[in-house]
Amino acid sequence: MSEPTVTLGERRAAPTTGTADDESFHVPFLWTIAGLAAAVLWVRPMASSLWTDELGTWWVISGSARDTVTRAEAVQGQSPFYYLVAWAARHVVGRSEIALRLPSLLFCVLAAFLVFRIAKRLVDVETARIAVIAFVVWPPIAFAASDARPYALATLMAVASTWAVIEWLDHARIGWALAYVALAAGTSVVHPLFGLVVIPQLVYAVVRIRDRSTAVRPRDAVLVAIGIAVLTVPVGLEVLSLWRRQQDWSIPGNVTVAWMVVILIPPALIGAAIVGGLLAGRSLRLEPRAASMDRSGAVLLLGWFLLPVGVLLLLALVSSIKLLEGRYLLMAAPAAVILAAIAIRSVEPARARRIVLLVFVILSILDLASPVKSGDFRAAADVVRSVADDRSVVLVRSGFQESVQPDWYTDPTRRGLLTAATDYYPVPGAVVPLPANLDPTTIDLARAQIDRAMAATDRIVAITLTGSPYGPWMEQYLQDHGWTGTPVADVNLFTITRFQRDPR
Repeated sequence: MSEPTVTLGERRAAPTTGTADDESFHVPFLWTIAGLAAAVLWVRPMASSLWTDELGTWWVISGSARDTVTRAEAVQGQSPFYYLVAWAARHVVGRSEIALRLPSLLFCVLAAFLVFRIAKRLVDVETARIAVIAFVVWPPIAFAASDARPYALATLMAVASTWAVIEWLDHARIGWALAYVALAAGTSVVHPLFGLVVIPQLVYAVVRIRDRSTAVRPRDAVLVAIGIAVLTVPVGLEVLSLWRRQQDWSIPGNVTVAWMVVILIPPALIGAAIVGGLLAGRSLRLEPRAASMDRSGAVLLLGWFLLPVGVLLLLALVSSIKLLEGRYLLMAAPAAVILAAIAIRSVEPARARRIVLLVFVILSILDLASPVKSGDFRAAADVVRSVADDRSVVLVRSGFQESVQPDWYTDPTRRGLLTAATDYYPVPGAVVPLPANLDPTTIDLARAQIDRAMAATDRIVAITLTGSPYGPWMEQYLQDHGWTGTPVADVNLFTITRFQRDPR
């Protein structure tokens, strides 16, 4: 492949951030609020209690490397790639919450750097700085940065493959072509859904070739597409096998306009536009920058943002597969971040832009900052240890959807997932898991598990979700069998209750 004589990046004039006299303050200000936001939203939760899905990660990596691969594929239904990274980190750094989450933090830091490079290449350096700030406070990204799950790595792969395709088309070098093929295929390997980003990337390549803004030839693009397809054949086979577990993919939720607005546009961004605009006053004016971006760049960003959203929305409307949570839309989040940055970049002068960004960060912190990720099971286990002993039975409502299937309780390989929480945060006595949901389809299973507990001890300690049907139902069921319940404590999402058999 030959080198193009002129690239789009070379044609772009050096950007400015505002007037020359405030440049020395403006740039440090932007990086300062980005760093402070990252410290609060990314770093602060690192040492908090693991939540349900992270405890599943712990169970996957708690054995040997072979166990990790087996559990990731057969139980979690996901590629073992991330879990092997987490397994290695556990053996190198340790098993603390910080150690388990450290890879995700590093993945997001690197992804932020690449988002900066992409935004700078497609628009200008000021938009790139703003994009980093938006990336830090974007809700699903802020959660993934301290989440011991594969989503931060998958996001990094999506961003890295996008950067690679841009570099390949800009320089038309075989090395970048090979890097793009590896990263694009690797994105699907880390998480099959994230492979959707390859489609807008290839469309971007077609547009660049047609615009004659690259020296890459159509034949080269076809070979690259074939290479990606060949490397992702195993992923396709994995998806076909997972199709039989469709019920595990469904996450309850209704597709509404309100949901779409909230999930796609952070409320803090809307608030920043309103409040920031009012605070900036009459000095604020809008000078749209989108026109300065090449058509191919617009195609890339809009396709990257709209295609994944459209696919998940279509699946939710026409099938039982409902993947309507923010973590699955992380594949589109980097594009959304850059598009938001382009909008904020249009605010002039720089002083008004700083006000909007500061309000955006403050509102994001008020909305997202929390001392825990999702419940404090560590504190709940501490309470249980204060009231239970080796003769107790501890009933634990499992947070995994697999816990509603009776065969998981008898399978020695898979049963460990149901008690992953008390494996990481040990409690005295025998642990008996309960179904995640209490409804007519699971009530018999819940009764069987409680009957088993009653037969083994005269002391039971139960950990349930605060406000869930389990509380009153369990108290009544045990009372009918001669037990008395005493509330012990409510600890951030969890309720601990002690039961004792009535003397006869």
